[in-house]
Amino acid sequence: MSDKSLKIEASVWNKLGQLAQFAPETPWEKVAADLELSQEEARHLIVALKDAQENLQSHTGEEEDVFQAWDLAHWCQLTHLLEDMAQKSAGTEMSSMVVPLLKQQRQHPAYPVYVQLRQRWQEMSRKQGPQLVTSDDAFTDRKIRLIEESLMEKDTLIIECATGKLWSLIPCKITYLEGKLSLIAEEVHDHSLMSMELSEMKNIKRADRAKAPRAGIHEVAEFIRALRSMSEAETRLVLKIKSPDQFTLMPDYQFLGKPCLVTNPEGDLIWAAWVEPCDELFEWLMSMDDHVEILEPSEFVLDYAVYCEEKMRKMA
Repeated sequence: MSDKSLKIEASVWNKLGQLAQFAPETPWEKVAADLELSQEEARHLIVALKDAQENLQSHTGEEEDVFQAWDLAHWCQLTHLLEDMAQKSAGTEMSSMVVPLLKQQRQHPAYPVYVQLRQRWQEMSRKQGPQLVTSDDAFTDRKIRLIEESLMEKDTLIIECATGKLWSLIPCKITYLEGKLSLIAEEVHDHSLMSMELSEMKNIKRADRAKAPRAGIHEVAEFIRALRSMSEAETRLVLKIKSPDQFTLMPDYQFLGKPCLVTNPEGDLIWAAWVEPCDELFEWLMSMDDHVEILEPSEFVLDYAVYCEEKMRKMA
């Protein structure tokens, strides 16, 4: 990486730091204008930042704004510089100085957040735009956009199911459950948590009045874990990351149970999380090709191999 590109990366992380410091009540349209981003880019980055913050809070048990305490932007700049220096100094004397520092950064709870946010910025820089879902259904994209906007603006949604039943819901999170893109939401009247497949939504609109949610980050995470445990679809996926600069945490809307990112005694970067095997997860692994190695579990390796063979057969 050239000095010029490092300066560009530094400016990107500075912009991310500005994004993190906007007051929660700031309209996202104003955020987009102030950061000179399109409204679509700003919306996706704000949602990514919210997801990253929830992941970090869940991992550390901290309920306060941990981003402010750790000065996220500068921390990410330093991590990015160390990653680049470690790659360039491999086999040199400088490596003995840089690698121990990088190991400390990778053990920090904020490292997965750095990877997640870097991924979003890289998508923007390639001008490909974030991928919402692997679907050509414009109505599905509209549902996602409306739900994400409601998450940012803390709005309540009125949703009509295919059965005709109307629900008044406070959106909490979009995630895959049993391979189906689903909304985790809090019911307005009794404040119970529920899940609803996006494909089952016939109509969706914002309610005239917003209600404050009662469920916190941990309650939502525990609810998702409980649903996945009932389906017995969870598995603990363990990967060895061969090329950290090519590694992306997950495709959008995948829920990670108890994720961790550590460096083993041999210096390898090991990633692990409880996941729900599905086509989107297999596609994510295929996109990284030889940059990761699946270590465990053996059953997942076999299922992934079958998926790859089937896909190659269809492409032939």
